[in-house]
Parts: sequence; C-alpha cells; structure tokens
Amino acid sequence: MSPLVLALVLASALLHVLWNTLVKQCGNKLSFAWLTTVAGNAVLLPALLAWGVWTTWTGSTGGPLQGLSPEVLFWAAASGLLETLYVVCLFKAYEAADLTVVYPVSRGAAPVVALALAGLLVGDVISAQQALAVAVVVCGTLLVGLSGRPRLPKHMVCAATRRLTARGLVLSVATGVAIAGYHLTDRRAMGLSPAPDPLCYLLLMHLFMSLFVTLWAWRRSRSLAALCSEWARSPRDVILVAVFTPLSYFLIVLALREGNVVLITAARNVGILFSTLAGAYILRERVTGARGWGSALIMAGLAGMAFLRG
Repeated sequence: MSPLVLALVLASALLHVLWNTLVKQCGNKLSFAWLTTVAGNAVLLPALLAWGVWTTWTGSTGGPLQGLSPEVLFWAAASGLLETLYVVCLFKAYEAADLTVVYPVSRGAAPVVALALAGLLVGDVISAQQALAVAVVVCGTLLVGLSGRPRLPKHMVCAATRRLTARGLVLSVATGVAIAGYHLTDRRAMGLSPAPDPLCYLLLMHLFMSLFVTLWAWRRSRSLAALCSEWARSPRDVILVAVFTPLSYFLIVLALREGNVVLITAARNVGILFSTLAGAYILRERVTGARGWGSALIMAGLAGMAFLRG
C-alpha cells in the first residue's frame, strides 16, 4: 500500500469515527439517518459543480463527466443499495449495542468478507502471510463481541437480554458484510476503462442511496415532520455528519482507484482504536479489558494485512 493511499485511508477513518460518534448520540436515529443522507447531496453537488468549473477554467483533462457510462450508473446504483443496507444495519445495531462493540465487529468482519470475494470479483489477491493476519482479526472481533455480553447475575439474565445481545452482534456482522459489498462494488467501478471521475461517481452513488434511504425511512415513519425532527434537536450534528460522511468516503473512493480493496478495507479499521477511545472518553461507555485487548488484536491483524508483502 502506497503512502498516499495509506494517508487517504487514515484520514477517512478519523472522519468516519467522528460521524459514528455523533450518530450514537442522536435521539431519533431514523430521522438522523434520513436527514444526513439527503443533506449529503447538498455537499456533493456544489463540490462537483466547482470541480467542473475548475477543470474547464484550467483546461485540465478529464472532468466530472469523465468515464460516465451506463455501466458506471449500474455500479453506482448497486453501491447505493449496499450503502443503504449498511445504514439500515448500522442504525439498528446502535440501538442494540454500544459503539465499542458495533464499530469493531462491523469493521473487523468487512476485510474477512472482502478477502473471501475480492479475488473472484475484482482480481485483488493478497499473500498467505496477509491471509494469516485475517485470523488475528477474527479472534479480536470475537473477543470484542463477546465482551459486549451483559455481566449480570445469573438470575437476572433472561432470554430477552440474550436475544438483545445476539441481535446487536448479528446486526454488527451484517453491517460488515454490507461494507465489504460496497467496497468491492466501488473498486469494480474505479477499475473500469476509462475510470469514472471519483467525485461524479460518488454523487451518483449518493443520489441512489438517498432514494433508497428515503423509501426505507418513509416506510417506517410515513411522517415528514417525524423524519425532520432531529433538525430541530441538533442541526449542528446533522450538518457535521452530512459533511463528514461523503468527505470520508470520497477519500476511500480515491484510494480504491490505486489500491487493493482487501488492504484498504482492512486499513480503514484503524478507526477501531479511535472508536474505542471515543466510546470511553466522549460517550462515557464502559470499555472492558476484553474490549481493549480485542481491539488491540484487531489492530495487530489489520497491520499485518496492510503492511505484509503480497
């Protein structure tokens, strides 16, 4: 992985943890998910217009319409659908588990899924040494997940509590599968010849995602006032997440033009350390020793996946 790709991934991970922390603190998660997704288009569209003006004014090659084709639209729509599944699973997971469980489990599962499918779908392969590092990631993921089980006296642990814990873990893993899915999809799109302009592709994907998220949110709420309720509660957080979300993933789209999708998916998990710190010091969640050691194992495995030679 080149220094530039690594820098893009690290910057993206920091932004990603920041907006995940804000999501965890919001009141109406459905409203927050819909508002921030739709508002993200208001960030991307002016950026794309400015990019178009800049390329025209400077006479640069390429531009917003570079590589635009029906195939790009197909992959953008597929990515938008997978991103929507990610949002749905993520917000449901946060209703059932702590940030320090959801984030490490979902981000830890993603490179495992990407490793299993990347060679077949996009031709990205890694070495046996890097594959061995996946086992370390899995061990750390299980340790973090098991640390999320409630520590209650036996007579207080009822079936409902166990179902709640299992639901949170399953949703966290499903979130990881969706992450791997849209990474693979976007890697495929960025590998087209000619490749689409990254900013134009991101806007197309985000427009499709906004459509799918709107359909999901309206099916659950059927009230525009309810869907807008988080704006009245915390407009600042809505604006911040609407900016951080597309900016964070734009950096990943840039990285996917150059790097191996498995390594990029793995390297993004440096955010696990950030999320553990955010959960402990911002959200005041209890970070057990098992969660701390699990996060350390995930980080060690991801470092191996990212830096061992292919």
